[in-house]
Amino acid sequence: MDEFESKLPVSGVKNHVFEACHHVVKALRASDNNLDANLRKLLSDLESHLSTFGIADTKVEDTGFSEIEVRFKESVKTILSWETNHSTILESGPSEADHFFQALYEVQTVVMGFKALPMKTNQKEKDVYNQATVALDIAMLRLEKELYDVLHQHKQCVQPEYLAVSSRRKDIVYDESFVSLDDVEVVVEASSHEDDEQISEFCNSDLIDPSVLPHIKAIANTMFACEYDQAFCEAFISVQREALDEYMVTLDMERFSCVDVLTMEWNDLKLNGAMREWTRVVKNISHVYLPSEKQLCEQILGDFESVSSACFIEISKDTVLSLLNFGEAVALRPCQPEMLERFLSMYEVSAEILLDVDNLFLDESGSFLRMAFHELSKHLADHTTATFLKFKNAIALNESAHPFPGGGVHHLTRYVMNYLKLLPQYADTINSLLENINVDDSIPEKTGQDVLPLTFSPMARHLRSIVTTLESNLERKAQLYADESLKSIFLMNNFRYIVQKVKGSELRHLFGDEWIRKHIARYQRDVTNYERSTWSSILALLTDNNNNSVKTLRDRCRLFSLAFDDVYKKQTRWLVPDPELRDDLHISTSVKVVQSYRGFLGRNATRIGEKHIRYTCEDIENLLLDLFECLPSSRSLRSSRRR
Repeated sequence: MDEFESKLPVSGVKNHVFEACHHVVKALRASDNNLDANLRKLLSDLESHLSTFGIADTKVEDTGFSEIEVRFKESVKTILSWETNHSTILESGPSEADHFFQALYEVQTVVMGFKALPMKTNQKEKDVYNQATVALDIAMLRLEKELYDVLHQHKQCVQPEYLAVSSRRKDIVYDESFVSLDDVEVVVEASSHEDDEQISEFCNSDLIDPSVLPHIKAIANTMFACEYDQAFCEAFISVQREALDEYMVTLDMERFSCVDVLTMEWNDLKLNGAMREWTRVVKNISHVYLPSEKQLCEQILGDFESVSSACFIEISKDTVLSLLNFGEAVALRPCQPEMLERFLSMYEVSAEILLDVDNLFLDESGSFLRMAFHELSKHLADHTTATFLKFKNAIALNESAHPFPGGGVHHLTRYVMNYLKLLPQYADTINSLLENINVDDSIPEKTGQDVLPLTFSPMARHLRSIVTTLESNLERKAQLYADESLKSIFLMNNFRYIVQKVKGSELRHLFGDEWIRKHIARYQRDVTNYERSTWSSILALLTDNNNNSVKTLRDRCRLFSLAFDDVYKKQTRWLVPDPELRDDLHISTSVKVVQSYRGFLGRNATRIGEKHIRYTCEDIENLLLDLFECLPSSRSLRSSRRR
């Protein structure tokens, strides 16, 4: 091919007979079934015209023209032979490929030779020229088909499971409302490679077998030299765009219109899944596929100035614009707090790839895509910030008409704390978004070796403020309980849950040890309040006073049993889900109640009489273990009565 390019003469005269040539070419293209017959007829005519082509008319020496005539005939014969050959030129081997390109060079030499001569009105000269350009066009059609075949047959099929950029992050499946969010195990998406290793490996991956690149480049150089550059680019763009579409299918990224995105319901999980897939696909496309596609364009078309960039943009723009449109459509939706984690993920990826996008679309022709990515990132930043702030407002506005059954951990508490546990993985992103947004924070900034700087980061302050809002909401919900003991159980359960979620996650470093100590003391006060409101009046029956007559002692023993029965029936329907807290309550209650009851019976059992004592100390101790288990029905108290 280097020889082909070096031998091309420079035309000093514009071509004035292209209209006739294109007329012949169009006729050939329109009659595919008779292509060989028509071509043979044209070449036969060309041969007869060449035989009458004289020195006087062309001012070319007999020996020179005779040599041109012979070489031209042989070259046309070589080109024509490939019209019935269904294999690729590449498959024929280097020798046959060189023979074809040499024949093409000879035909082009004739065409360019005619262009270099002053055109005559002689019809025979025009016919020869037109037929020579037709032969050249047929050769170009063969190269165009060759390009299609080689690109299809030698594309590198990279499996999506190896291309998928894994997430090191924890994710959670949840009911997207403040109605229900149970504790679930967070999972990490498994991957056989680390993200950075994958990106490093696949950024330089070959979309086409490297061994055929010289052949494709030879086709490009030949078609460009013969002024068929547009035909080459259209064919190349078509095949590579199709390959990119196939790749998108392997990534399972469904295309949605703006209307689809705006009308989707979040809780049917379709939009949730689409947003998740978007972050994965955008990362794959920007880090993996498009750099490889741009590399391929530069390897093949890098010698033709801006053509490489123009082809790359044409190949990629439809897919890129579809991803941009989805992101913009999502950013037009109302701010829904349950979408916060997805928005954070989308914004973080959009910001992360900006440098890649700038490098991919450096030229002015790609500036519209660069600008679109930067605009999308800004819109996602604004929408994510608004969603974050609305999350706090939604917590504040969540109201209940009835007390939460059993005094257990409220769904709102579970939802908020499990959601907050997801956010530290976005710490850098959230800090940048909230940097200039002030928030009330009850913890003053301190310094010292035991205080981490991130405890007073924008994110830490906002998360503590969110929990403060949750606590205020729980205080309001507690007021719905008529029973003071159950109110204390409710607050104890929920504040304990909050503390445990903070202590057992990355939130600990954001909230700080001082915050944790204060909140442990807070729910321990609720434990004290529970014990006081439940047992103080009951245990008062077991204390000695000035009136210790037999009747009084028997009445006090009977009243204690009745009061204990009442507590048992109610509190076996209450719930303390934290097993450690429940055990602590059992132990604390047992120590106080059983010890007081044992002392009372020890002093007065003989005077009261065995038949008037309903429960033994062992009975009381065993029954206390049933409290807060939320039993389907309370155990029969009669079965525990001493016989």
